[in-house]
Amino acid sequence: MKEHRCILLIDDKDQEDVSNSIKMQLRNDFDLEFILIRTAAKELKQEASEDLDLEKLKTVIKEKISRKRIDIALTDFDLESDGINGLGIVRMVHEIHPGVSFLIYSGNWNKVIRTVIGKEYQQASIEELVGGINNLIHDNIINCIERADYKADLIKYLQKNKGESIEHRLSILLRANGDMKFESCFPEFKGMSFNEIADMIDNHSDARSDEWIEAVLTQTIAYLVKVNQ
Repeated sequence: MKEHRCILLIDDKDQEDVSNSIKMQLRNDFDLEFILIRTAAKELKQEASEDLDLEKLKTVIKEKISRKRIDIALTDFDLESDGINGLGIVRMVHEIHPGVSFLIYSGNWNKVIRTVIGKEYQQASIEELVGGINNLIHDNIINCIERADYKADLIKYLQKNKGESIEHRLSILLRANGDMKFESCFPEFKGMSFNEIADMIDNHSDARSDEWIEAVLTQTIAYLVKVNQ
């Protein structure tokens, strides 16, 4: 069975052709679902203005991802808007899904560095550079890449992590006992079959599956602690 992956991609330019190309290239291994948000879309403009309306953008992001489990997110840093850049996008998404990992791409890394550390990198101290790096790590930004390379880097990321996610392994184990009913540690899923829960994990159809996984892992660790005492 092909692995399902849900990818959030935010850019001011239309990225549908790129996403379709990635789907085609990886079609034998993955069922890829792209959530594309174009910040320059007309419906995201302020009334009687060409400026981006941040509240509209927040609303669209929330509508599109609040009930989804996002495997990886990407954003352009340079969104041609004075109101927000890629780091602002990361923080908007993390208000809804705090644990989502990001790839940020840009065609102007000097501008990115100035934004992150507040000055040109040649003028920054080691402490300031390290502080900027730590801020990126804190925001779950796992890589910063050239705009022209983001397609290749995303493909490498997906291929590297094929079959290794906890979610994928849990789904396989659940389906091995698919008719069994779930009864413990997460009341909202009580009475559901293991197959039903596996479907939610594989299809990213309910963001609560992340909470369920966290509850199961917590209970597992508690059991290991108890039996090893």
